[in-house]
Amino acid sequence: MDSNLLFNQFWQVKSCKNITHEYLSALQNLVYQSDQQNLYNKPMPGIGIYIACASLLCILGMMADLLHGLRNKKLWFPCKYFTLNAASLTVIAVAIKLPMDLSNLMPGDIDLAAKFGSQCFMCIMLANLLPSLATMDSKQLVANIIALGILVITMVVNIFIQINTGILLYAAYDTYPRPPGLNVLYGAMSVCSLMLLIIYVCSALAILKSKEILESKYQAAHKIALKDHELDQPGKLLTVEKLKQHVKHYWIMAETGSPQFMTACTATTSASWVICAFGCGLLILIMLVNLEVPGDYKSDYKWLKAMLSPSSNVLGQDTAQLGKYKELRHYVLQLQDDIEFPDRTLKGISKSVNHLIRKAEKQQPRNLMKLLAKSRGFEGVENFDSSGVESVVLEEYLNCWSLPLVTLTSIAMSLPNIQKKTVDSLVSGVSEGLVYVKLVEKNLNAIDDHVIIQKAAQTLWLEVEVYHKWLGNKLPNPKPRMNTPGHILQWLRDTAKDKVDKVENMDIRGRNDHAKYKSICANSMYRITGTMLSYHENDDEFSQDELFAQLSSMIADILTACLTNLPQVIATKCHTSAIEKREASVQAAAQLLGETTQIINSLQDRELPSLNQDELAFIDKWRAYLKNPYP
Repeated sequence: MDSNLLFNQFWQVKSCKNITHEYLSALQNLVYQSDQQNLYNKPMPGIGIYIACASLLCILGMMADLLHGLRNKKLWFPCKYFTLNAASLTVIAVAIKLPMDLSNLMPGDIDLAAKFGSQCFMCIMLANLLPSLATMDSKQLVANIIALGILVITMVVNIFIQINTGILLYAAYDTYPRPPGLNVLYGAMSVCSLMLLIIYVCSALAILKSKEILESKYQAAHKIALKDHELDQPGKLLTVEKLKQHVKHYWIMAETGSPQFMTACTATTSASWVICAFGCGLLILIMLVNLEVPGDYKSDYKWLKAMLSPSSNVLGQDTAQLGKYKELRHYVLQLQDDIEFPDRTLKGISKSVNHLIRKAEKQQPRNLMKLLAKSRGFEGVENFDSSGVESVVLEEYLNCWSLPLVTLTSIAMSLPNIQKKTVDSLVSGVSEGLVYVKLVEKNLNAIDDHVIIQKAAQTLWLEVEVYHKWLGNKLPNPKPRMNTPGHILQWLRDTAKDKVDKVENMDIRGRNDHAKYKSICANSMYRITGTMLSYHENDDEFSQDELFAQLSSMIADILTACLTNLPQVIATKCHTSAIEKREASVQAAAQLLGETTQIINSLQDRELPSLNQDELAFIDKWRAYLKNPYP
């Protein structure tokens, strides 16, 4: 009631002498209470906006998952952006405040529709979030199910309290009394939420056992895949076509064995969407029965309009040539073998990986391809570091692929007479190549003795590429004594020795990882520059251009040798032990295959050393073989 109107009535009544003092006091108290209530209700529109923003976040998350599913041809719509976790539960709790509100009246028809709509929206969110349970381990499942159960049960209890108090039947106009049946419909929608919660609990119990079944079937299919492709062939490189088949088989295993896909295909998920559709039908019925005054909203929230739920779409598929996908059925993982897997679904999965590879093929590393074209063999792998050059560190370190590449590039950047465009092209090629070199090192030789060398190389490359410095020294030297290649190499070698000496003379208690990295990088520079000087000790006329060409050739040879491991990296990334990570791992393998298609094709004609696949991943094994080939 308007407080100004009450005050006017109060003074009119007070002017009448026949009204008792008690009645006037009661009326004055009523005016005061009304004025205070209006003051308390001022924040409500802001709270309404807060609820609307939370609802919008949930809708955007579901829409993002919808678009992600359509873009990747996954019509079961996996949960990637909107998943069940602490953050989403907090946002959901804000979004469903309206059905949990016990005290605020909803006198307008639009107001009541918003209250019912929020509860229906909760059912939609529960149905959308169900597949995300499959991405959790047992501890996360228990914690999230308990939190969700508390939220749903609290909402349902609040709703039945409102039904009991009759607050839902309060209307703004006496001429349009609300039918008592609204309480029944509101209660039925609450039952839908409880049924969805029961489905969540049942699904959580089934997921853990289902993962065990899928894991055993995956291991069996994994053995078939390895046998079919015979990956370990000394001296041979897998072709792109064989790699594509290999990735496709593991893609099918990862997609059909995906915990989310498994959950989405179960009867409980189908039941959740049936319950969700029933809840939406109830909402439509409520709106048809009760909305007799369009635009009527009288609650303290002022305005919380209905939101549209995301709708699914079905893409048409070509039915021709479905039979050619039957050979891929060996790699389909199902909980129940007696149920035939649909050919259309299998075709869609196969087409999705082909689409991903074709898309990645448009992202070929152009600068790297130009650099690799300078390689004519693997001589640079053997010749970049001579065994006749002694180290200046007390502890001898192993070689890795990335450190000599960074060191050789640093030497090339120290030559001042080389055109900047030429140097930048080399640096760009090495930068693109190191992306794949790091993948080789991470996946195939990530042992402790090599990891520390690889980290030192990564730290040094950041300084070289971004700041054009080598361990704090500007490249090229801004004040050289002489610009001859010999003097430049000697300057780098002397600088490297000084760096090592400072670290070696440091108190062992003061040494940290950075000091060790500096020692490793300086020793590499000392050995490689010493090797370069030994090659030209009797050649006083060799130019910077000749040295740059020699360095570029060595870099290209080392990159070429390292990248012969790309097929093994791709095959390795296809298989991972964690079931929750398999889909992402195979996707990364398909992306890598697409990006490196031209590189792998260019390496097909190369004659590789007679090393097994494990030995090809280590540069020291290459060097030992090239110096003394196996019979």
